[in-house]
Amino acid sequence: MKDMRILFIRFFESYYDKTVPAAMKRLGWEVDEETFYTPADQTRDDRLAQMVRDRLKGRESSWDFCFTVNFWPLLAPVLDDLGIRYVSWSYDAPLAFVGTPEMERKNNYIFLFDRGQVRNYQKQGVTRVWHLPLATDPDIFSREIEKHGSDYKKCGVSFIGSFYYSPYPSVVKELSEHLRGYLDGLLEAQRNLYGYYLLPELLTDNLLEKINADLMKKKDKSEDAAVFAGHVTKENFIYAMATRITCMDRLTLLALASGITDTVVYTSNKPEEIATALHRAQINGKVDYSTQMPVIFHNSRINLCPTLRCIETGIPLRAIDIMACHGVVMMPVSEETMEYLENGVDSILYSSDEEAFDLMKFYLSHDDALKQIRENAFKKVKSDFTIEERLLTIERTINAD
Repeated sequence: MKDMRILFIRFFESYYDKTVPAAMKRLGWEVDEETFYTPADQTRDDRLAQMVRDRLKGRESSWDFCFTVNFWPLLAPVLDDLGIRYVSWSYDAPLAFVGTPEMERKNNYIFLFDRGQVRNYQKQGVTRVWHLPLATDPDIFSREIEKHGSDYKKCGVSFIGSFYYSPYPSVVKELSEHLRGYLDGLLEAQRNLYGYYLLPELLTDNLLEKINADLMKKKDKSEDAAVFAGHVTKENFIYAMATRITCMDRLTLLALASGITDTVVYTSNKPEEIATALHRAQINGKVDYSTQMPVIFHNSRINLCPTLRCIETGIPLRAIDIMACHGVVMMPVSEETMEYLENGVDSILYSSDEEAFDLMKFYLSHDDALKQIRENAFKKVKSDFTIEERLLTIERTINAD
């Protein structure tokens, strides 16, 4: 393969800012880097688009492609007009917008880690999307663990992440009793079902119209309901429900864990927001991704990773990072966890709260099994989840198109 030259553009700080360019260079690729400000609107910012155009114009032939972490609709027309191929790789799901005309630009190569999301875009008629699981760099984490391994004490179960704020409770309060009861039933059905995403099928256009109509009729509404009134869409209401379910998942599992072992939580949420539900857990603030997180993953016997429920099939970056830190990840079953991981061999997968609790009790009393999972997980990441191999997949894909 010929030497590649890449333009890496940053619009926001991301977990891949250092690891992806470093992997590109290990492959022998040349990497130029440009950083711009983060726009408030991903789809339109005329000033930023012109700034990018001015900085790149006249250098179009310098690069084999431009790369960004996550897809930016405002960038696609600029690069398409300049004749530069645009590669993006997203670790967020869902993307912060519905399918847009900018996604169909002929020079786009949009890689998403969630196969379910790819299928949804393809159903909308979007053709410039491909599935690409996430990856990580265990060597970087290993160096941090060697330097800071004693900074955090060992614990039975840990969790790093958000509990999310969801407008769902305050919005449904404004609906009729019948409609509220129906939606709460849908939410509970999805809450109790792992491995299959019901909400997109059950939130029909007719149901969304009824929600909109109820909200519009109400004169004195909560702030959240006022924002949704007249603007309810499948995407924003599903996200509201999914974040509500995710918060319930995380609080429930951590409450169960804290009843049987020392449980530590690291979150950007204010302690008082979760203290009542997690009164037996130790609650700490957010931690640094590069230096603190690897040590916590390494020093925890089990790392809980309840997935954001609007991730339909994919394996989130956090789960792969846990494995890369010689940690044990415990997460829900999904299409891709069952495809890429081996339950009880390199990960611990559960399909209900009850099963998760039983698995925690079992593995916390079987250190040999946990040690073997740690070793297998690290080997799996080193062999199957490398950034270099993902980049070579991108190269093959765009050259074959």
